[in-house]
Amino acid sequence: MNTAQHGKPGMDTSTSINATAIRAGGRRDWAKVLTCFAIGGLSLAGTAWGQVADRVNLVGGASIVGKVIDVSPVGIDVEGSDGTTQKVAIETVREVQFGAEPQSLKNARAMLQRGRAADARDEVGQIEADELDGAERLVLAEVDFVRTAAAGQAMLDAGNDLAGAATMVADYLAKHPSSHHYFLMAELLGDLRARSGQPELALAAYQRLVGGPPALQVRAALAKAAMLLTQGKTEDALSEYEAAISLAATEKTSQTQKRSAEVGKARCLSLQGKHDVAIEMAKQIINDTNPEEKELLSRAYNVLGETYRAMGGKEQDALIQFLMVDLVYNTLPETHAEALFNLAELWDKGSHPERAREARQNLKAAYPASPWAARLDPSKS
Repeated sequence: MNTAQHGKPGMDTSTSINATAIRAGGRRDWAKVLTCFAIGGLSLAGTAWGQVADRVNLVGGASIVGKVIDVSPVGIDVEGSDGTTQKVAIETVREVQFGAEPQSLKNARAMLQRGRAADARDEVGQIEADELDGAERLVLAEVDFVRTAAAGQAMLDAGNDLAGAATMVADYLAKHPSSHHYFLMAELLGDLRARSGQPELALAAYQRLVGGPPALQVRAALAKAAMLLTQGKTEDALSEYEAAISLAATEKTSQTQKRSAEVGKARCLSLQGKHDVAIEMAKQIINDTNPEEKELLSRAYNVLGETYRAMGGKEQDALIQFLMVDLVYNTLPETHAEALFNLAELWDKGSHPERAREARQNLKAAYPASPWAARLDPSKS
């Protein structure tokens, strides 16, 4: 095992070269040889420090480099090179990288952040036991987080063993109540409970986010609203979305969160038959949103498509919206599956059986466990 990789001191190539130079130096200029050794030693020390340094990457691109000495659900304490401690609010943190963590852990966390939960689960499984020999508690806790989050999210994406996944995530929360990932995992637990048909347990999990900063309170309201909407409680869901919009505006949280709540509100208004208002809201969100925010845009285009379908006589307009999701904004499995389902039905109604068949096949192949796949007409291949 390469001990230098894990932040443990050891002799590297530069040390060996300098030692050889001393042995070969004889009575030559010892000052030069010793200077060479000193430079090599400093270089080695610099490498060791660099390997153990932690990095807190912030929302917006900046980073804080130092030693993470403590974490909590609401913040991270980082000790700088001058010995002072900086407290970093959790809502400003995008990622924490521990200097002594294995490369597979770093890779797996990056995959998880990009929505590749199954790949992250496989990657974190590549970590060998000896890579964690002597690892600090925060590194071991990070391994536990990535393993649990990747496995839980992968099960949620696939719709497999949701009860088992929920138990696994609940166990993680009980074991790591002070983790800086606490609120993220509480949200995942809520998603798993909601998907497995346990609304009360889901609400209890989402309620944990209320104890966090405003940005997380908005996420809690969004999650609860989405669950209420799936239960057909449109008025209750609308109230949660409006609360999220108000909180986001008052606390000046991200525009993405505010617009996510507005998309949800537009969906509720559409379901209440207020189609013109819903269309106007959805179009405004699309116009105001950065094209790179594909997940938000996929939701907005789906709401627009659903509203056109509900109006009647607007099937062509609806088709265009769902095609936008299928062809351009297809990164979120949930919204992509929804778009494919609607495309299949619209192509059928438009007398395009081949295209309808293709949409159904794509839905069943890509998202076999999706609720949208379960709603496909079994009489059609």
